[in-house]
Amino acid sequence: MLKKMFFSPFGETRTPYSVVRIMIVIVVISYLLKHCKKEKRPWWKNSIVYQIYPRSFHDTNGDGTGDLKGITAKADYLYDLGVKTLWISPFFTSPMADSGYDISNFVDVDPIFGSLADLDELLKTMHSKDIKVVLDFVPNHSSDEHEWFQRSLRREEPFADYYVWADPKGFSDSGNPIPPNNWLSKFRGSAWEWREERGQFYYHQYHRKQPDLNYRNLRLQEEIKNVLKFWMDRGADGFRVDALKHLFEVEDLSLDEPVNEEAGVEDNLQYNYLKHPFTMNQPETFEVVRDWRKMMNTYSDKWFTLCRDLTPPLAPWARLLIVQVYNKDIQDVVKYYGSDTDPLADFPFNFRIIKKLHNRSDVTGTRLMKIIDEWFDNLPEGKWPNWVLGSHDHSRVASRLGADLVDALNMLTLLLPGTPVTYFGEEIGMQDTEISWEDTKDPQGRNFGPDHYRKHSRDPCRTPMQWDATANAGFSKGPSTWLPVNDNYKTLNVKAQSEARESHLKVYKTLARLRQESSFAKGKLAFPVVTDEVLAFIRYLEDEPTYLVVLNLSENDVVVDLHQHTNLELPPDASVITRSVSDKSEENSPGPKVSLSALMLVKGEGLVLQLTFAKEIE
Repeated sequence: MLKKMFFSPFGETRTPYSVVRIMIVIVVISYLLKHCKKEKRPWWKNSIVYQIYPRSFHDTNGDGTGDLKGITAKADYLYDLGVKTLWISPFFTSPMADSGYDISNFVDVDPIFGSLADLDELLKTMHSKDIKVVLDFVPNHSSDEHEWFQRSLRREEPFADYYVWADPKGFSDSGNPIPPNNWLSKFRGSAWEWREERGQFYYHQYHRKQPDLNYRNLRLQEEIKNVLKFWMDRGADGFRVDALKHLFEVEDLSLDEPVNEEAGVEDNLQYNYLKHPFTMNQPETFEVVRDWRKMMNTYSDKWFTLCRDLTPPLAPWARLLIVQVYNKDIQDVVKYYGSDTDPLADFPFNFRIIKKLHNRSDVTGTRLMKIIDEWFDNLPEGKWPNWVLGSHDHSRVASRLGADLVDALNMLTLLLPGTPVTYFGEEIGMQDTEISWEDTKDPQGRNFGPDHYRKHSRDPCRTPMQWDATANAGFSKGPSTWLPVNDNYKTLNVKAQSEARESHLKVYKTLARLRQESSFAKGKLAFPVVTDEVLAFIRYLEDEPTYLVVLNLSENDVVVDLHQHTNLELPPDASVITRSVSDKSEENSPGPKVSLSALMLVKGEGLVLQLTFAKEIE
């Protein structure tokens, strides 16, 4: 009997299929248990989140628009940069009325970006380099060309109530329908659009071609959960959720929103002319996020079920959930963390630096310290901070806050406790590009007309990545690009900075390596010096190196005595690890020690120093 089971009739030794399966299961379980035990924290806590705007990252087919193959082609660059998580802005099927945020098919790739097969290859390549991939998720609205909307327009079931429809308040003397209320679109003008076919208005928080979905319809909620499952089935490691605070509106659509007297906005068609108590942060929104979180925490596949059941919040493949919530009141933002017993998002984006610092003169040590304290003071117990300098919706750091501060601000966000979010190109200090009215694509800008579009257009920060000094900055081999390349590309590009002795890119790579050290990954934090001119912080951990980060945020060169400004016991000198590229002095070059009693810093400079002791700091 044993001979029949373990030996083939041809005489060679043979293990039966059932035994092979048992052996594989034992090996897999052993590996997973070992890995789960080793993994002490979610992977995204040690990671840099690097945002890629796919239309502008790299074009492989010469049509002037970036594509998924272009991202895959730059995998080595991303790996060498020290990036562990990619967040990719929308690449889904779209008429492109709002640069891909108007989605006509949530579960397919738009042909201008490639195909599902291209996405599969991207995920495979990035995962082979231990890089996670987070997808943009746009649940608030779809395109008006989505099948759901077209069938809702015809009142076909079950789609009739998939969107927010309302009867007119009445009709004007000329017979035109009057919207049900005064709600305004983020893109200016009424948030209501009349459709004669249905005899009703539909609500659109953004562009008129982006009708808002109706989350009071439970079937619609299930449809959206199936979208999340579809992408996780393909290997997505998480989602960044766009425009979450607008998910629900009050049920009574006859309510007018009040005028925002404090805003000082005279244009009664501009969004900020009104306050928005009826269209933001409704309590039902939190219920939907809670449902997504529960589904994502229990979502599993055949290989990882056991480990995920053992340690669901700690498993290295646990999915990441980031939410975008712009709110003036920080309490409205941090609510989206939830709590340890009632988790919601892993983190809501921290846009306080973007929202509170608008130009170079706004940047001081005391203001930055206030922003940092505000986030830490309001952070729910056991939750993790994050730091955001820029995005596809905001002017680039070098243009908004000053080219001299690029390295210093990267030092701040990459070396503070928390997860930093870097918008593509910020690692080389890319700047906004001047875009003519004729070249403007952004509907938000175009809605304000040729005289005012510059103030509202987001195109200047969305221009193509500057890879080298060849035509189109190495972004595309085609005759033109979807947005113009910045004229400075011949000197400001990845290749030039890779070859330079010192560069923004090399500073960024050093910071990415440093943040993996225990002192930064798990260490404590202290602020020995906070003045208008200088902000300094220490990262330390018992039996590990102690680091001091010093930032001169003024517009002047300074000589600072760190001992004079602090009660902490600092050594007389420290070794330079890295510095801003604007400092060309021999004294502060990496390697030698510098005096902490007479530390010379050029304007906007950041220095990372290693102290000669690693003692507990009170």
